[in-house]
Amino acid sequence: MNHIKIRNDRNVPLESIKALWDQIPQTAGRDLETIDLTWHRSAYIVHAWSHSQMVGIARVLTDGGYYAWVCEVAAAPGYDFLRAILLNRPFAHFGTVV
Repeated sequence: MNHIKIRNDRNVPLESIKALWDQIPQTAGRDLETIDLTWHRSAYIVHAWSHSQMVGIARVLTDGGYYAWVCEVAAAPGYDFLRAILLNRPFAHFGTVV
């Protein structure tokens, strides 16, 4: 995993998100306009990179007060192990909720 970089910045080309999502049947075909909308309206994002390729993503929505929801966790084929890593990262940011 030493070639995997985990980031949580928003400085990501939308084409990289689309390229990842197009590899996954449940998210394939999303258009760049909607990707831009969801990316910038998410309260927290975390993404994983293998060299210059995005290979995983998780997004969180929140009410700004009490609740936060992980609304999406996706990993490129062959990178399924990233799902648990990406899923846990937002909880470290927002705090553990039981």
